[in-house]
Amino acid sequence: MSDLRFDSRWRWGLGLCLSCALLWFLPQTGNLLLVLVAVLIALGTLRPSRRIVLWQLALIMLFGACLSLILHLLADHFHLRYIWLYSSAALPAYLKIANLWGGDEGTVLLLATICMTIGLRNASLPGWAGRANALVAAWYALAAAWLGPFTATPSDWLAAQTSQGMNAHLQTIWMAFHAPLILAAYAWAIAPAGAALDGLGRASGAYGRIASTYSRRAWLVLTAGIGMGMVWALEDFTFGQLWHWDPVQTAAFAVWAMLGAVLHGARRWRAMGNNWRLLPILSLLTAALACIAMSVTRSEVVASSHRYIGTTSWLSHLALAVVILGLMVGYAWKAFTRSVPRVKKIRRSASDWGLDLSMWLFAGAALLAVAALLSAHIGEWLQLEKASELKPFFETLVTWATAEELAGLRRAFDHWDVNGHTLGIWLTPVIMLLGLLGGWVFLRRCMRTRIASVITLVMSLWVALTAWRGAWLTSRYTGEGVLSQSIVDVLPWLDAALLAAMFLLSACVAWGASVLWRSRRLGTLRHTGPLALIHGGAVVALIGGLLATALNSYMPINIASASAPQEWHRVADQMQVRILPLSSEANFSGYQAVAQVELRSEGQVVAGQALFQDRRELPPGYQGPVRQLCEILDYRYARHVGDPGYVLHPFIVRGWAQDLQVWVPASPRLMQVGSQAEGSSHEIQGVVVIRRYPFVSLVWVGLSAMVLGMLAMPGHGHASRNETPVSQS
Repeated sequence: MSDLRFDSRWRWGLGLCLSCALLWFLPQTGNLLLVLVAVLIALGTLRPSRRIVLWQLALIMLFGACLSLILHLLADHFHLRYIWLYSSAALPAYLKIANLWGGDEGTVLLLATICMTIGLRNASLPGWAGRANALVAAWYALAAAWLGPFTATPSDWLAAQTSQGMNAHLQTIWMAFHAPLILAAYAWAIAPAGAALDGLGRASGAYGRIASTYSRRAWLVLTAGIGMGMVWALEDFTFGQLWHWDPVQTAAFAVWAMLGAVLHGARRWRAMGNNWRLLPILSLLTAALACIAMSVTRSEVVASSHRYIGTTSWLSHLALAVVILGLMVGYAWKAFTRSVPRVKKIRRSASDWGLDLSMWLFAGAALLAVAALLSAHIGEWLQLEKASELKPFFETLVTWATAEELAGLRRAFDHWDVNGHTLGIWLTPVIMLLGLLGGWVFLRRCMRTRIASVITLVMSLWVALTAWRGAWLTSRYTGEGVLSQSIVDVLPWLDAALLAAMFLLSACVAWGASVLWRSRRLGTLRHTGPLALIHGGAVVALIGGLLATALNSYMPINIASASAPQEWHRVADQMQVRILPLSSEANFSGYQAVAQVELRSEGQVVAGQALFQDRRELPPGYQGPVRQLCEILDYRYARHVGDPGYVLHPFIVRGWAQDLQVWVPASPRLMQVGSQAEGSSHEIQGVVVIRRYPFVSLVWVGLSAMVLGMLAMPGHGHASRNETPVSQS
């Protein structure tokens, strides 16, 4: 057996080296090689006896393509268009490697590789479960070939400049983690689709195991990826918030919520009675939503700060989503219309009904997000006029805009995006119901059902009263943050959601404590601990996110350029700030810190750099955000040309109780003492903004607990070829 494994590894290593060497010395063959990969996958689908060999060869080629592209990136081979577009010689090695997923061509290639890895692992399974993931990989291999990651760079591009370089917002350590985690999560979200079709068609028992395994992985990795994206967003100047309901964020939330629905039923699929069809349909919807999420990321229809410039694969993702939805409708129709053998009904407990309702609530939350996305797309396609309440800060920005910028500013505010305010309001009752329902489910596990029901009823009344009169957030909101009036009006609803979430957290703790007390063994935490961490962590993250969003403060400080650089400016009773000019050498990315920020509080001074300017030539077709006031207020409308250069990160002071950010405008005029506007006798003032986010640390603690809980949860194992069909009722 060991000799066979050695031979297999030797063949894999040799094949990988040969394919990588071919694409190193003859990169022009790379796009054709990707077409060959799709052909091999198709042949393996048609010839099951040769499937493993053909699919292994296809996967070796895909791995070789990815590895060779990484080597070309590290070697600065700008004669390849992909390298010229997304990389530069000055980048450190980890950012050059991260450029494998920095562009659309590389992203689709990596996605095809991940899907093919899953497909080969399930190749021995019968039906759609054994071939669906490989067919998805073939689809994306063809899409990658069409995008052309190995296409040569046009000679006029090379003559104009050495390379275009990496997008400013991607030059962060989070690029190395956030993007590939999201991509892997979407691939795993698509993975159960084939087994789900089999589950609807023949009620194959393999579906429950596959759905549990891959949906769990997808939810785990997507949670980690979203968390890292939130850290990135809080540091990047085009966001400055944990969550903004950006179209890409909204699509990712829809996938995350639908995965939550699947996970609440995957282990109970055999005992779901007449609802056995529901879970496969949810898995297929999850797969389609993952494709839609990738399409939204690349689409230019609605306004988004995740927008990429250049080639786009949005149509290939959308087409695959349509195929998945079409198959779902066809198989679901047959599943609901065909007769099934009558078997003895399985008695279902109250907890089963509670978990079923949780599935519906999670699925409902996902569909609400989809409805918000669809509404934004319809508004843009039909060129409908946006209501004034959907244009936050427009009047403020107009007063600051020059005549030349006004037209562009109006166009940006007319561009449709997701109405996050309305979506948040609709999701709040869902959070309330999930908190109350989850609390009841956990309470009845540690006490009598009647007592748990009475406690839940009392909590429901308390939540309803809080939604009417408000509580903690409502009473402590001071109006110093960046919140629209529509959100201020529903602060009592957010208080009610927090109360329901706290009820769920308390019930989790009570259940874990009671199980530990009854058993007198720490070993029981192996089963109760993960569930408590997942649900409790979700509550803690929700509390931290709402506190940071609703109770943040925003303080603009006007600093005249004629003032002395050493002058301190009051921020609060116990805090002062000053911005000093800074002269430093450009770093690896071509940016330069030109401002030293100092905060003084109770005799102690905290200092750091801010204002990183880009002094390079703007790349062709550049649409990046430049207008600073717009960036500080609301990132969605930041894509306007104003002062040259732009800030990459604020100066951030982190703490358990709060995060403090100092936003310095990317205007060189602020650093020039005594400067005046051209043709004007007025001094130019710079707007420095101080922002506070209370209890952001709770978000990271909660998300970490959720990931740890999912990692610690006992697994389900791998699907077997000889799974028995599920009983239907």
